[in-house]
Order: sequence, then C-alpha cells, then structure tokens
Amino acid sequence: MRSIRARISVAVLVGLAGSGCGDRLAAPFPAASGEEASPQRGGTLHLASIGDVRTLDPVNSDELSGRLVRLIFAGLVDTDAASNVVPDLATHWATSPDGLVYTFFLREGVRFHDGEELTAHDVKRSVERSLHPTAPNGFSSFFDNLVGFDEFTTKGAEHLSGVEVVGRYAVAFHLAKPDAAFLPLMTLTSMRPTCKGAGARYSDTWPPCGTGPFKLPPGGWDHGRSLTLVRHEGYFRPGMPHVDSINFVFSMKPNTQRLKFERGELDVVRDLPQADTSRYSSDARWRGFMLREPLVSIQGEAMNTEMPPFDNVEVRRAVACAIQREHYIALKATELTVHTHAVPRSIRGFNPEVPGQKYDLAEALEHMRKAGYPYDPETGRGGYEPHVEYVAYRPGLPEYTGQVLKQDLAKIGIRIDIKVVNFASYSSLTHRRGRVAFSTQGWNQDYPDALDFYESLFTSKQINDEDSSNSAFYKNPVFDEIVENAHRELDPAKRQKLYDRAEAIVRDDAPWAFTYEYNATLVRQPYVRSYHVHPSWGFDAREVWIDRVKNVMALGFLSGPPARGKVRKEMGR
Repeated sequence: MRSIRARISVAVLVGLAGSGCGDRLAAPFPAASGEEASPQRGGTLHLASIGDVRTLDPVNSDELSGRLVRLIFAGLVDTDAASNVVPDLATHWATSPDGLVYTFFLREGVRFHDGEELTAHDVKRSVERSLHPTAPNGFSSFFDNLVGFDEFTTKGAEHLSGVEVVGRYAVAFHLAKPDAAFLPLMTLTSMRPTCKGAGARYSDTWPPCGTGPFKLPPGGWDHGRSLTLVRHEGYFRPGMPHVDSINFVFSMKPNTQRLKFERGELDVVRDLPQADTSRYSSDARWRGFMLREPLVSIQGEAMNTEMPPFDNVEVRRAVACAIQREHYIALKATELTVHTHAVPRSIRGFNPEVPGQKYDLAEALEHMRKAGYPYDPETGRGGYEPHVEYVAYRPGLPEYTGQVLKQDLAKIGIRIDIKVVNFASYSSLTHRRGRVAFSTQGWNQDYPDALDFYESLFTSKQINDEDSSNSAFYKNPVFDEIVENAHRELDPAKRQKLYDRAEAIVRDDAPWAFTYEYNATLVRQPYVRSYHVHPSWGFDAREVWIDRVKNVMALGFLSGPPARGKVRKEMGR
C-alpha cells in the first residue's frame, strides 16, 4: 500500500481572480542575439512559485520539490520529452530472456557533487536507503516485486538481495515476476543515487547531494523563502548546464510574480490567474513567448463506493452522464481540456479508440430511475432526497468547478452541499475511510505508464483506512486481475488490450466522473533561450541559457525590439 502525498498540481491551486492591475502589459525584455545564436554560458535563471518545498531528498519529494530534486539528482534512466524511458547514468541496460533480471551498465567517471565517483555500490546503497521501512517513501510498495523485498522491509534483513552489484559499473535488479512497468518505475526520483554522505538509511539532516546538473551550495536553501542551485561543473554531459545558477523564490503570490516578471526580476512566470493568461495570449508582443506545460494528469469527481448514494453504481453512472464538462473548461479555457478517460492522453497505454464517459442528460435521468431515485425535471420532485456533502479545497479551481457540478447534478435530483477546506484538511479527509462521500480529485503522473493511474487510483490493494490513494474505495476483483496481468504481460500489443479492458471497466463502473486535463501556461522573457517544457522535469534546465540585453531601460528597448548591433549581452545578474 502506497501512502498519499499532495497529488494535486500546484498549478491547479492557482485561483481564477484577475491581477487587479491595468490591462496594459509591459513590453517583453528583448534578447541580445538572433535565433541562430549558439548557447552561451553564464547568468542566473530567476523563478518563483506559489508553493513551497519541505524536502529535497529524492526519497519523499512531491510534485513541486520533485522538479528541484531532478535538477540535483540524476537517475539510472530518465524520460525524454515524449515520455520514453531513456538511459541517463546508465549507458544501457540488458534484460534476461525471462524478464526477471534487469542489468544496468553505468557510465564510468560520473562524479557526485562532492567529487566522489559513482559506482554500482552507490546504486545499491541508495536503493536500500530509499526502500528501507524507516524511509518515508510513498512509492516503496511499487517495488515489492524485487526479490527479497519482504525480508528487507518486514523481517529485518540488512540488505535487499534483489539488488546485486555485478561489477564496479554494473548493477542487476532481480524480480520475482516479470513486470512491464519496471523500467518506467526506475524513472522515479526515489531511485536516484545519493552521495555516500546520505548514509545507508534515511535521514533528513544531510545536505542533498547527487550527480545531477545542479548542486546545492552551502547556505543555498533558505527554508520557506528561497533556494539557489549552482552548476555542477563535474556533470557527466559535457557543456551542460549553460546557466551558472537557478534561483527559486517560494510562496510568492501570483500577482507579485507577474509584477516582478514584467520588471525583469523573474525570467519565467507560471502561476498566472486566468485573467492574466488571457492578457498575455491576446497581446501580439507576448504570444510567441507562451508555452503549454503538459502536467500529465487527470482531474475528476470521486464517489466513495462504500457510502450512499454512491454505493449504487447507477447513481455513479448518472453523475458521470450529468456533468457538462465544457462548463468547467470555460472557467480557465486557456489551460483546461475536456478529458473523460482514466489516464492522460500523453501517457503510454492511452487509447483514443476506447470511448470515455460522456454528457447525456436523458441517460443520466434513466440511470437515476434504475437506481430507484426517479426525478422529474419539470416539477423538481424525486431524486435522491438527502443532501450529499461534497468536499473541495481553497484556493484553487475546485471552489468554482464545484458550483458548476452542483448546478448540473441538481438537474437529475442530486443535491450537494459544498464544503470548502484548506488543502491539508482536504487531503486528510478525502483519503480516510468512511469520512467523505464525494470529493474533487486529481492525479499527476508518477511514472510514465497507464498502470500508475489504474493501479494507484482503482485497485483494491490501494485501499487503506487512513491513507488511501483509492479515494473512491472502489473494489472490483476483475479489474484487479486485469491490472495484475498487465504488469506481467511483456508483449506491448497484448498489454494494450488489457489497458483497454481496464479503461472500459472504470468508465462504466464510474468510481470517478472524469472531467479534464490541466496544462499549465508559462510565459518567458525573450532572452530566456532553449526553455523547453518536459512531462517529468517541468522544464529541462540543462539547456536553458540567458541572452539578455544590458541596460535595457537606458537604451529605450521597452517600446520595441532593439536594432541589430546596438545591444550588449548581460551574461550575469
């Protein structure tokens, strides 16, 4: 059973209110060079977030801190921009014919931030540190298929026998059963090697140290305020990263972020209210510098199948048919997309040919009749008489989508009372057995495979009394068996058929009414070059470089682009 951390994206926590500023946007700060220019080293990338990070340890990072952890720690494998698993610290891997042994061959000469060389012994030590029962690793159960996992996690074994050092630069992982998700699972931050200073067992007192492109300098983390990372000069990819450092400021309100961005004090802004996003997208000066960041997530309305009225499948089906999802999208049209499947479009295993849930008011009313709660829209009589409490959180979109939901369900005779709480209370309540019948829910990708969603959200083994990732408390033995078979099926075509069956079951059983996908909108200054969004990293900071004009105000560039040959670069700030 995995434990729950914050699975709602920070972007979804941004409210809808406008900035309160005038409609006129400041002009972009120009780049110093043309599009054909080669990357230059130097400068600091300035970023901010409405959220904060509580840890930089790869063992227990969350959605926001995970972005930073990926800058500090490299993995044996990683994902590319298309979510394919690719080599990273490993040059390649080999799989045994029976699918039970994965051997990773490490790059030679890779250096940790402390100067020590990475070896296979570091990989084994780091994996054992992450999976030991004393570590707060919410993903440890994903690796229960490793040989010796039970002995190591429950019976006091000193080492995990399923991870074997087979040479200075080779490490083998032995599985009890074949697992098609094993390679995607190895992209998790919790599997990334740590310096020897991290020890063999988890501790939160060590300074984060890995092999990633950036490192944490002494005094670089002012907890609750800011974080500065500097280039790792010994990074194993020559010439990268380009910038000298990255500075993050935490807990900065969206309005403040926008003002600092327009003054050139922030280089990229991400946490924008809808009104500001619309202003930038409608301004020709800025439109070319906007990016859509795929969050690889789903959102929906979770119905607790153990509590009335949602213990009746016909009521759940009625809800899934009654929601006009386009009304949700209208609340933040630049960033929301209707999505009625259990897995995101961009993830391996999604099949657009399998129909999702759909809006059909007549069908919803028929499901209510079958459930024993017929409703007459003309008279408003009938339906499910007791009011149903619906839990949402603030600040964020659910405050507003909940109102749309309330109106839609009233049309089929389901009356909901919206209870809005802070995010910590929401997370605690909605994942506790028997406490909440109806709630807003979302899930971000942990690893690039449909099993991350099917297994985490809808299998019975993810049900727990206090900390359940299956917030619908949905149990279906047939579905459980399909998911288990998908793990063991190594043939991609056969595995896809299992995914298709799983999708059809959760569509029809409707433990969730699926609603939308969220894609964050970013705006960058023109001088921020090679800023590419990434489904796992958020953005790939290794390639970013700063090409900023010096003395912009003095040269009067704010009213338009600079003339060629009249600019000087600022390679540091």
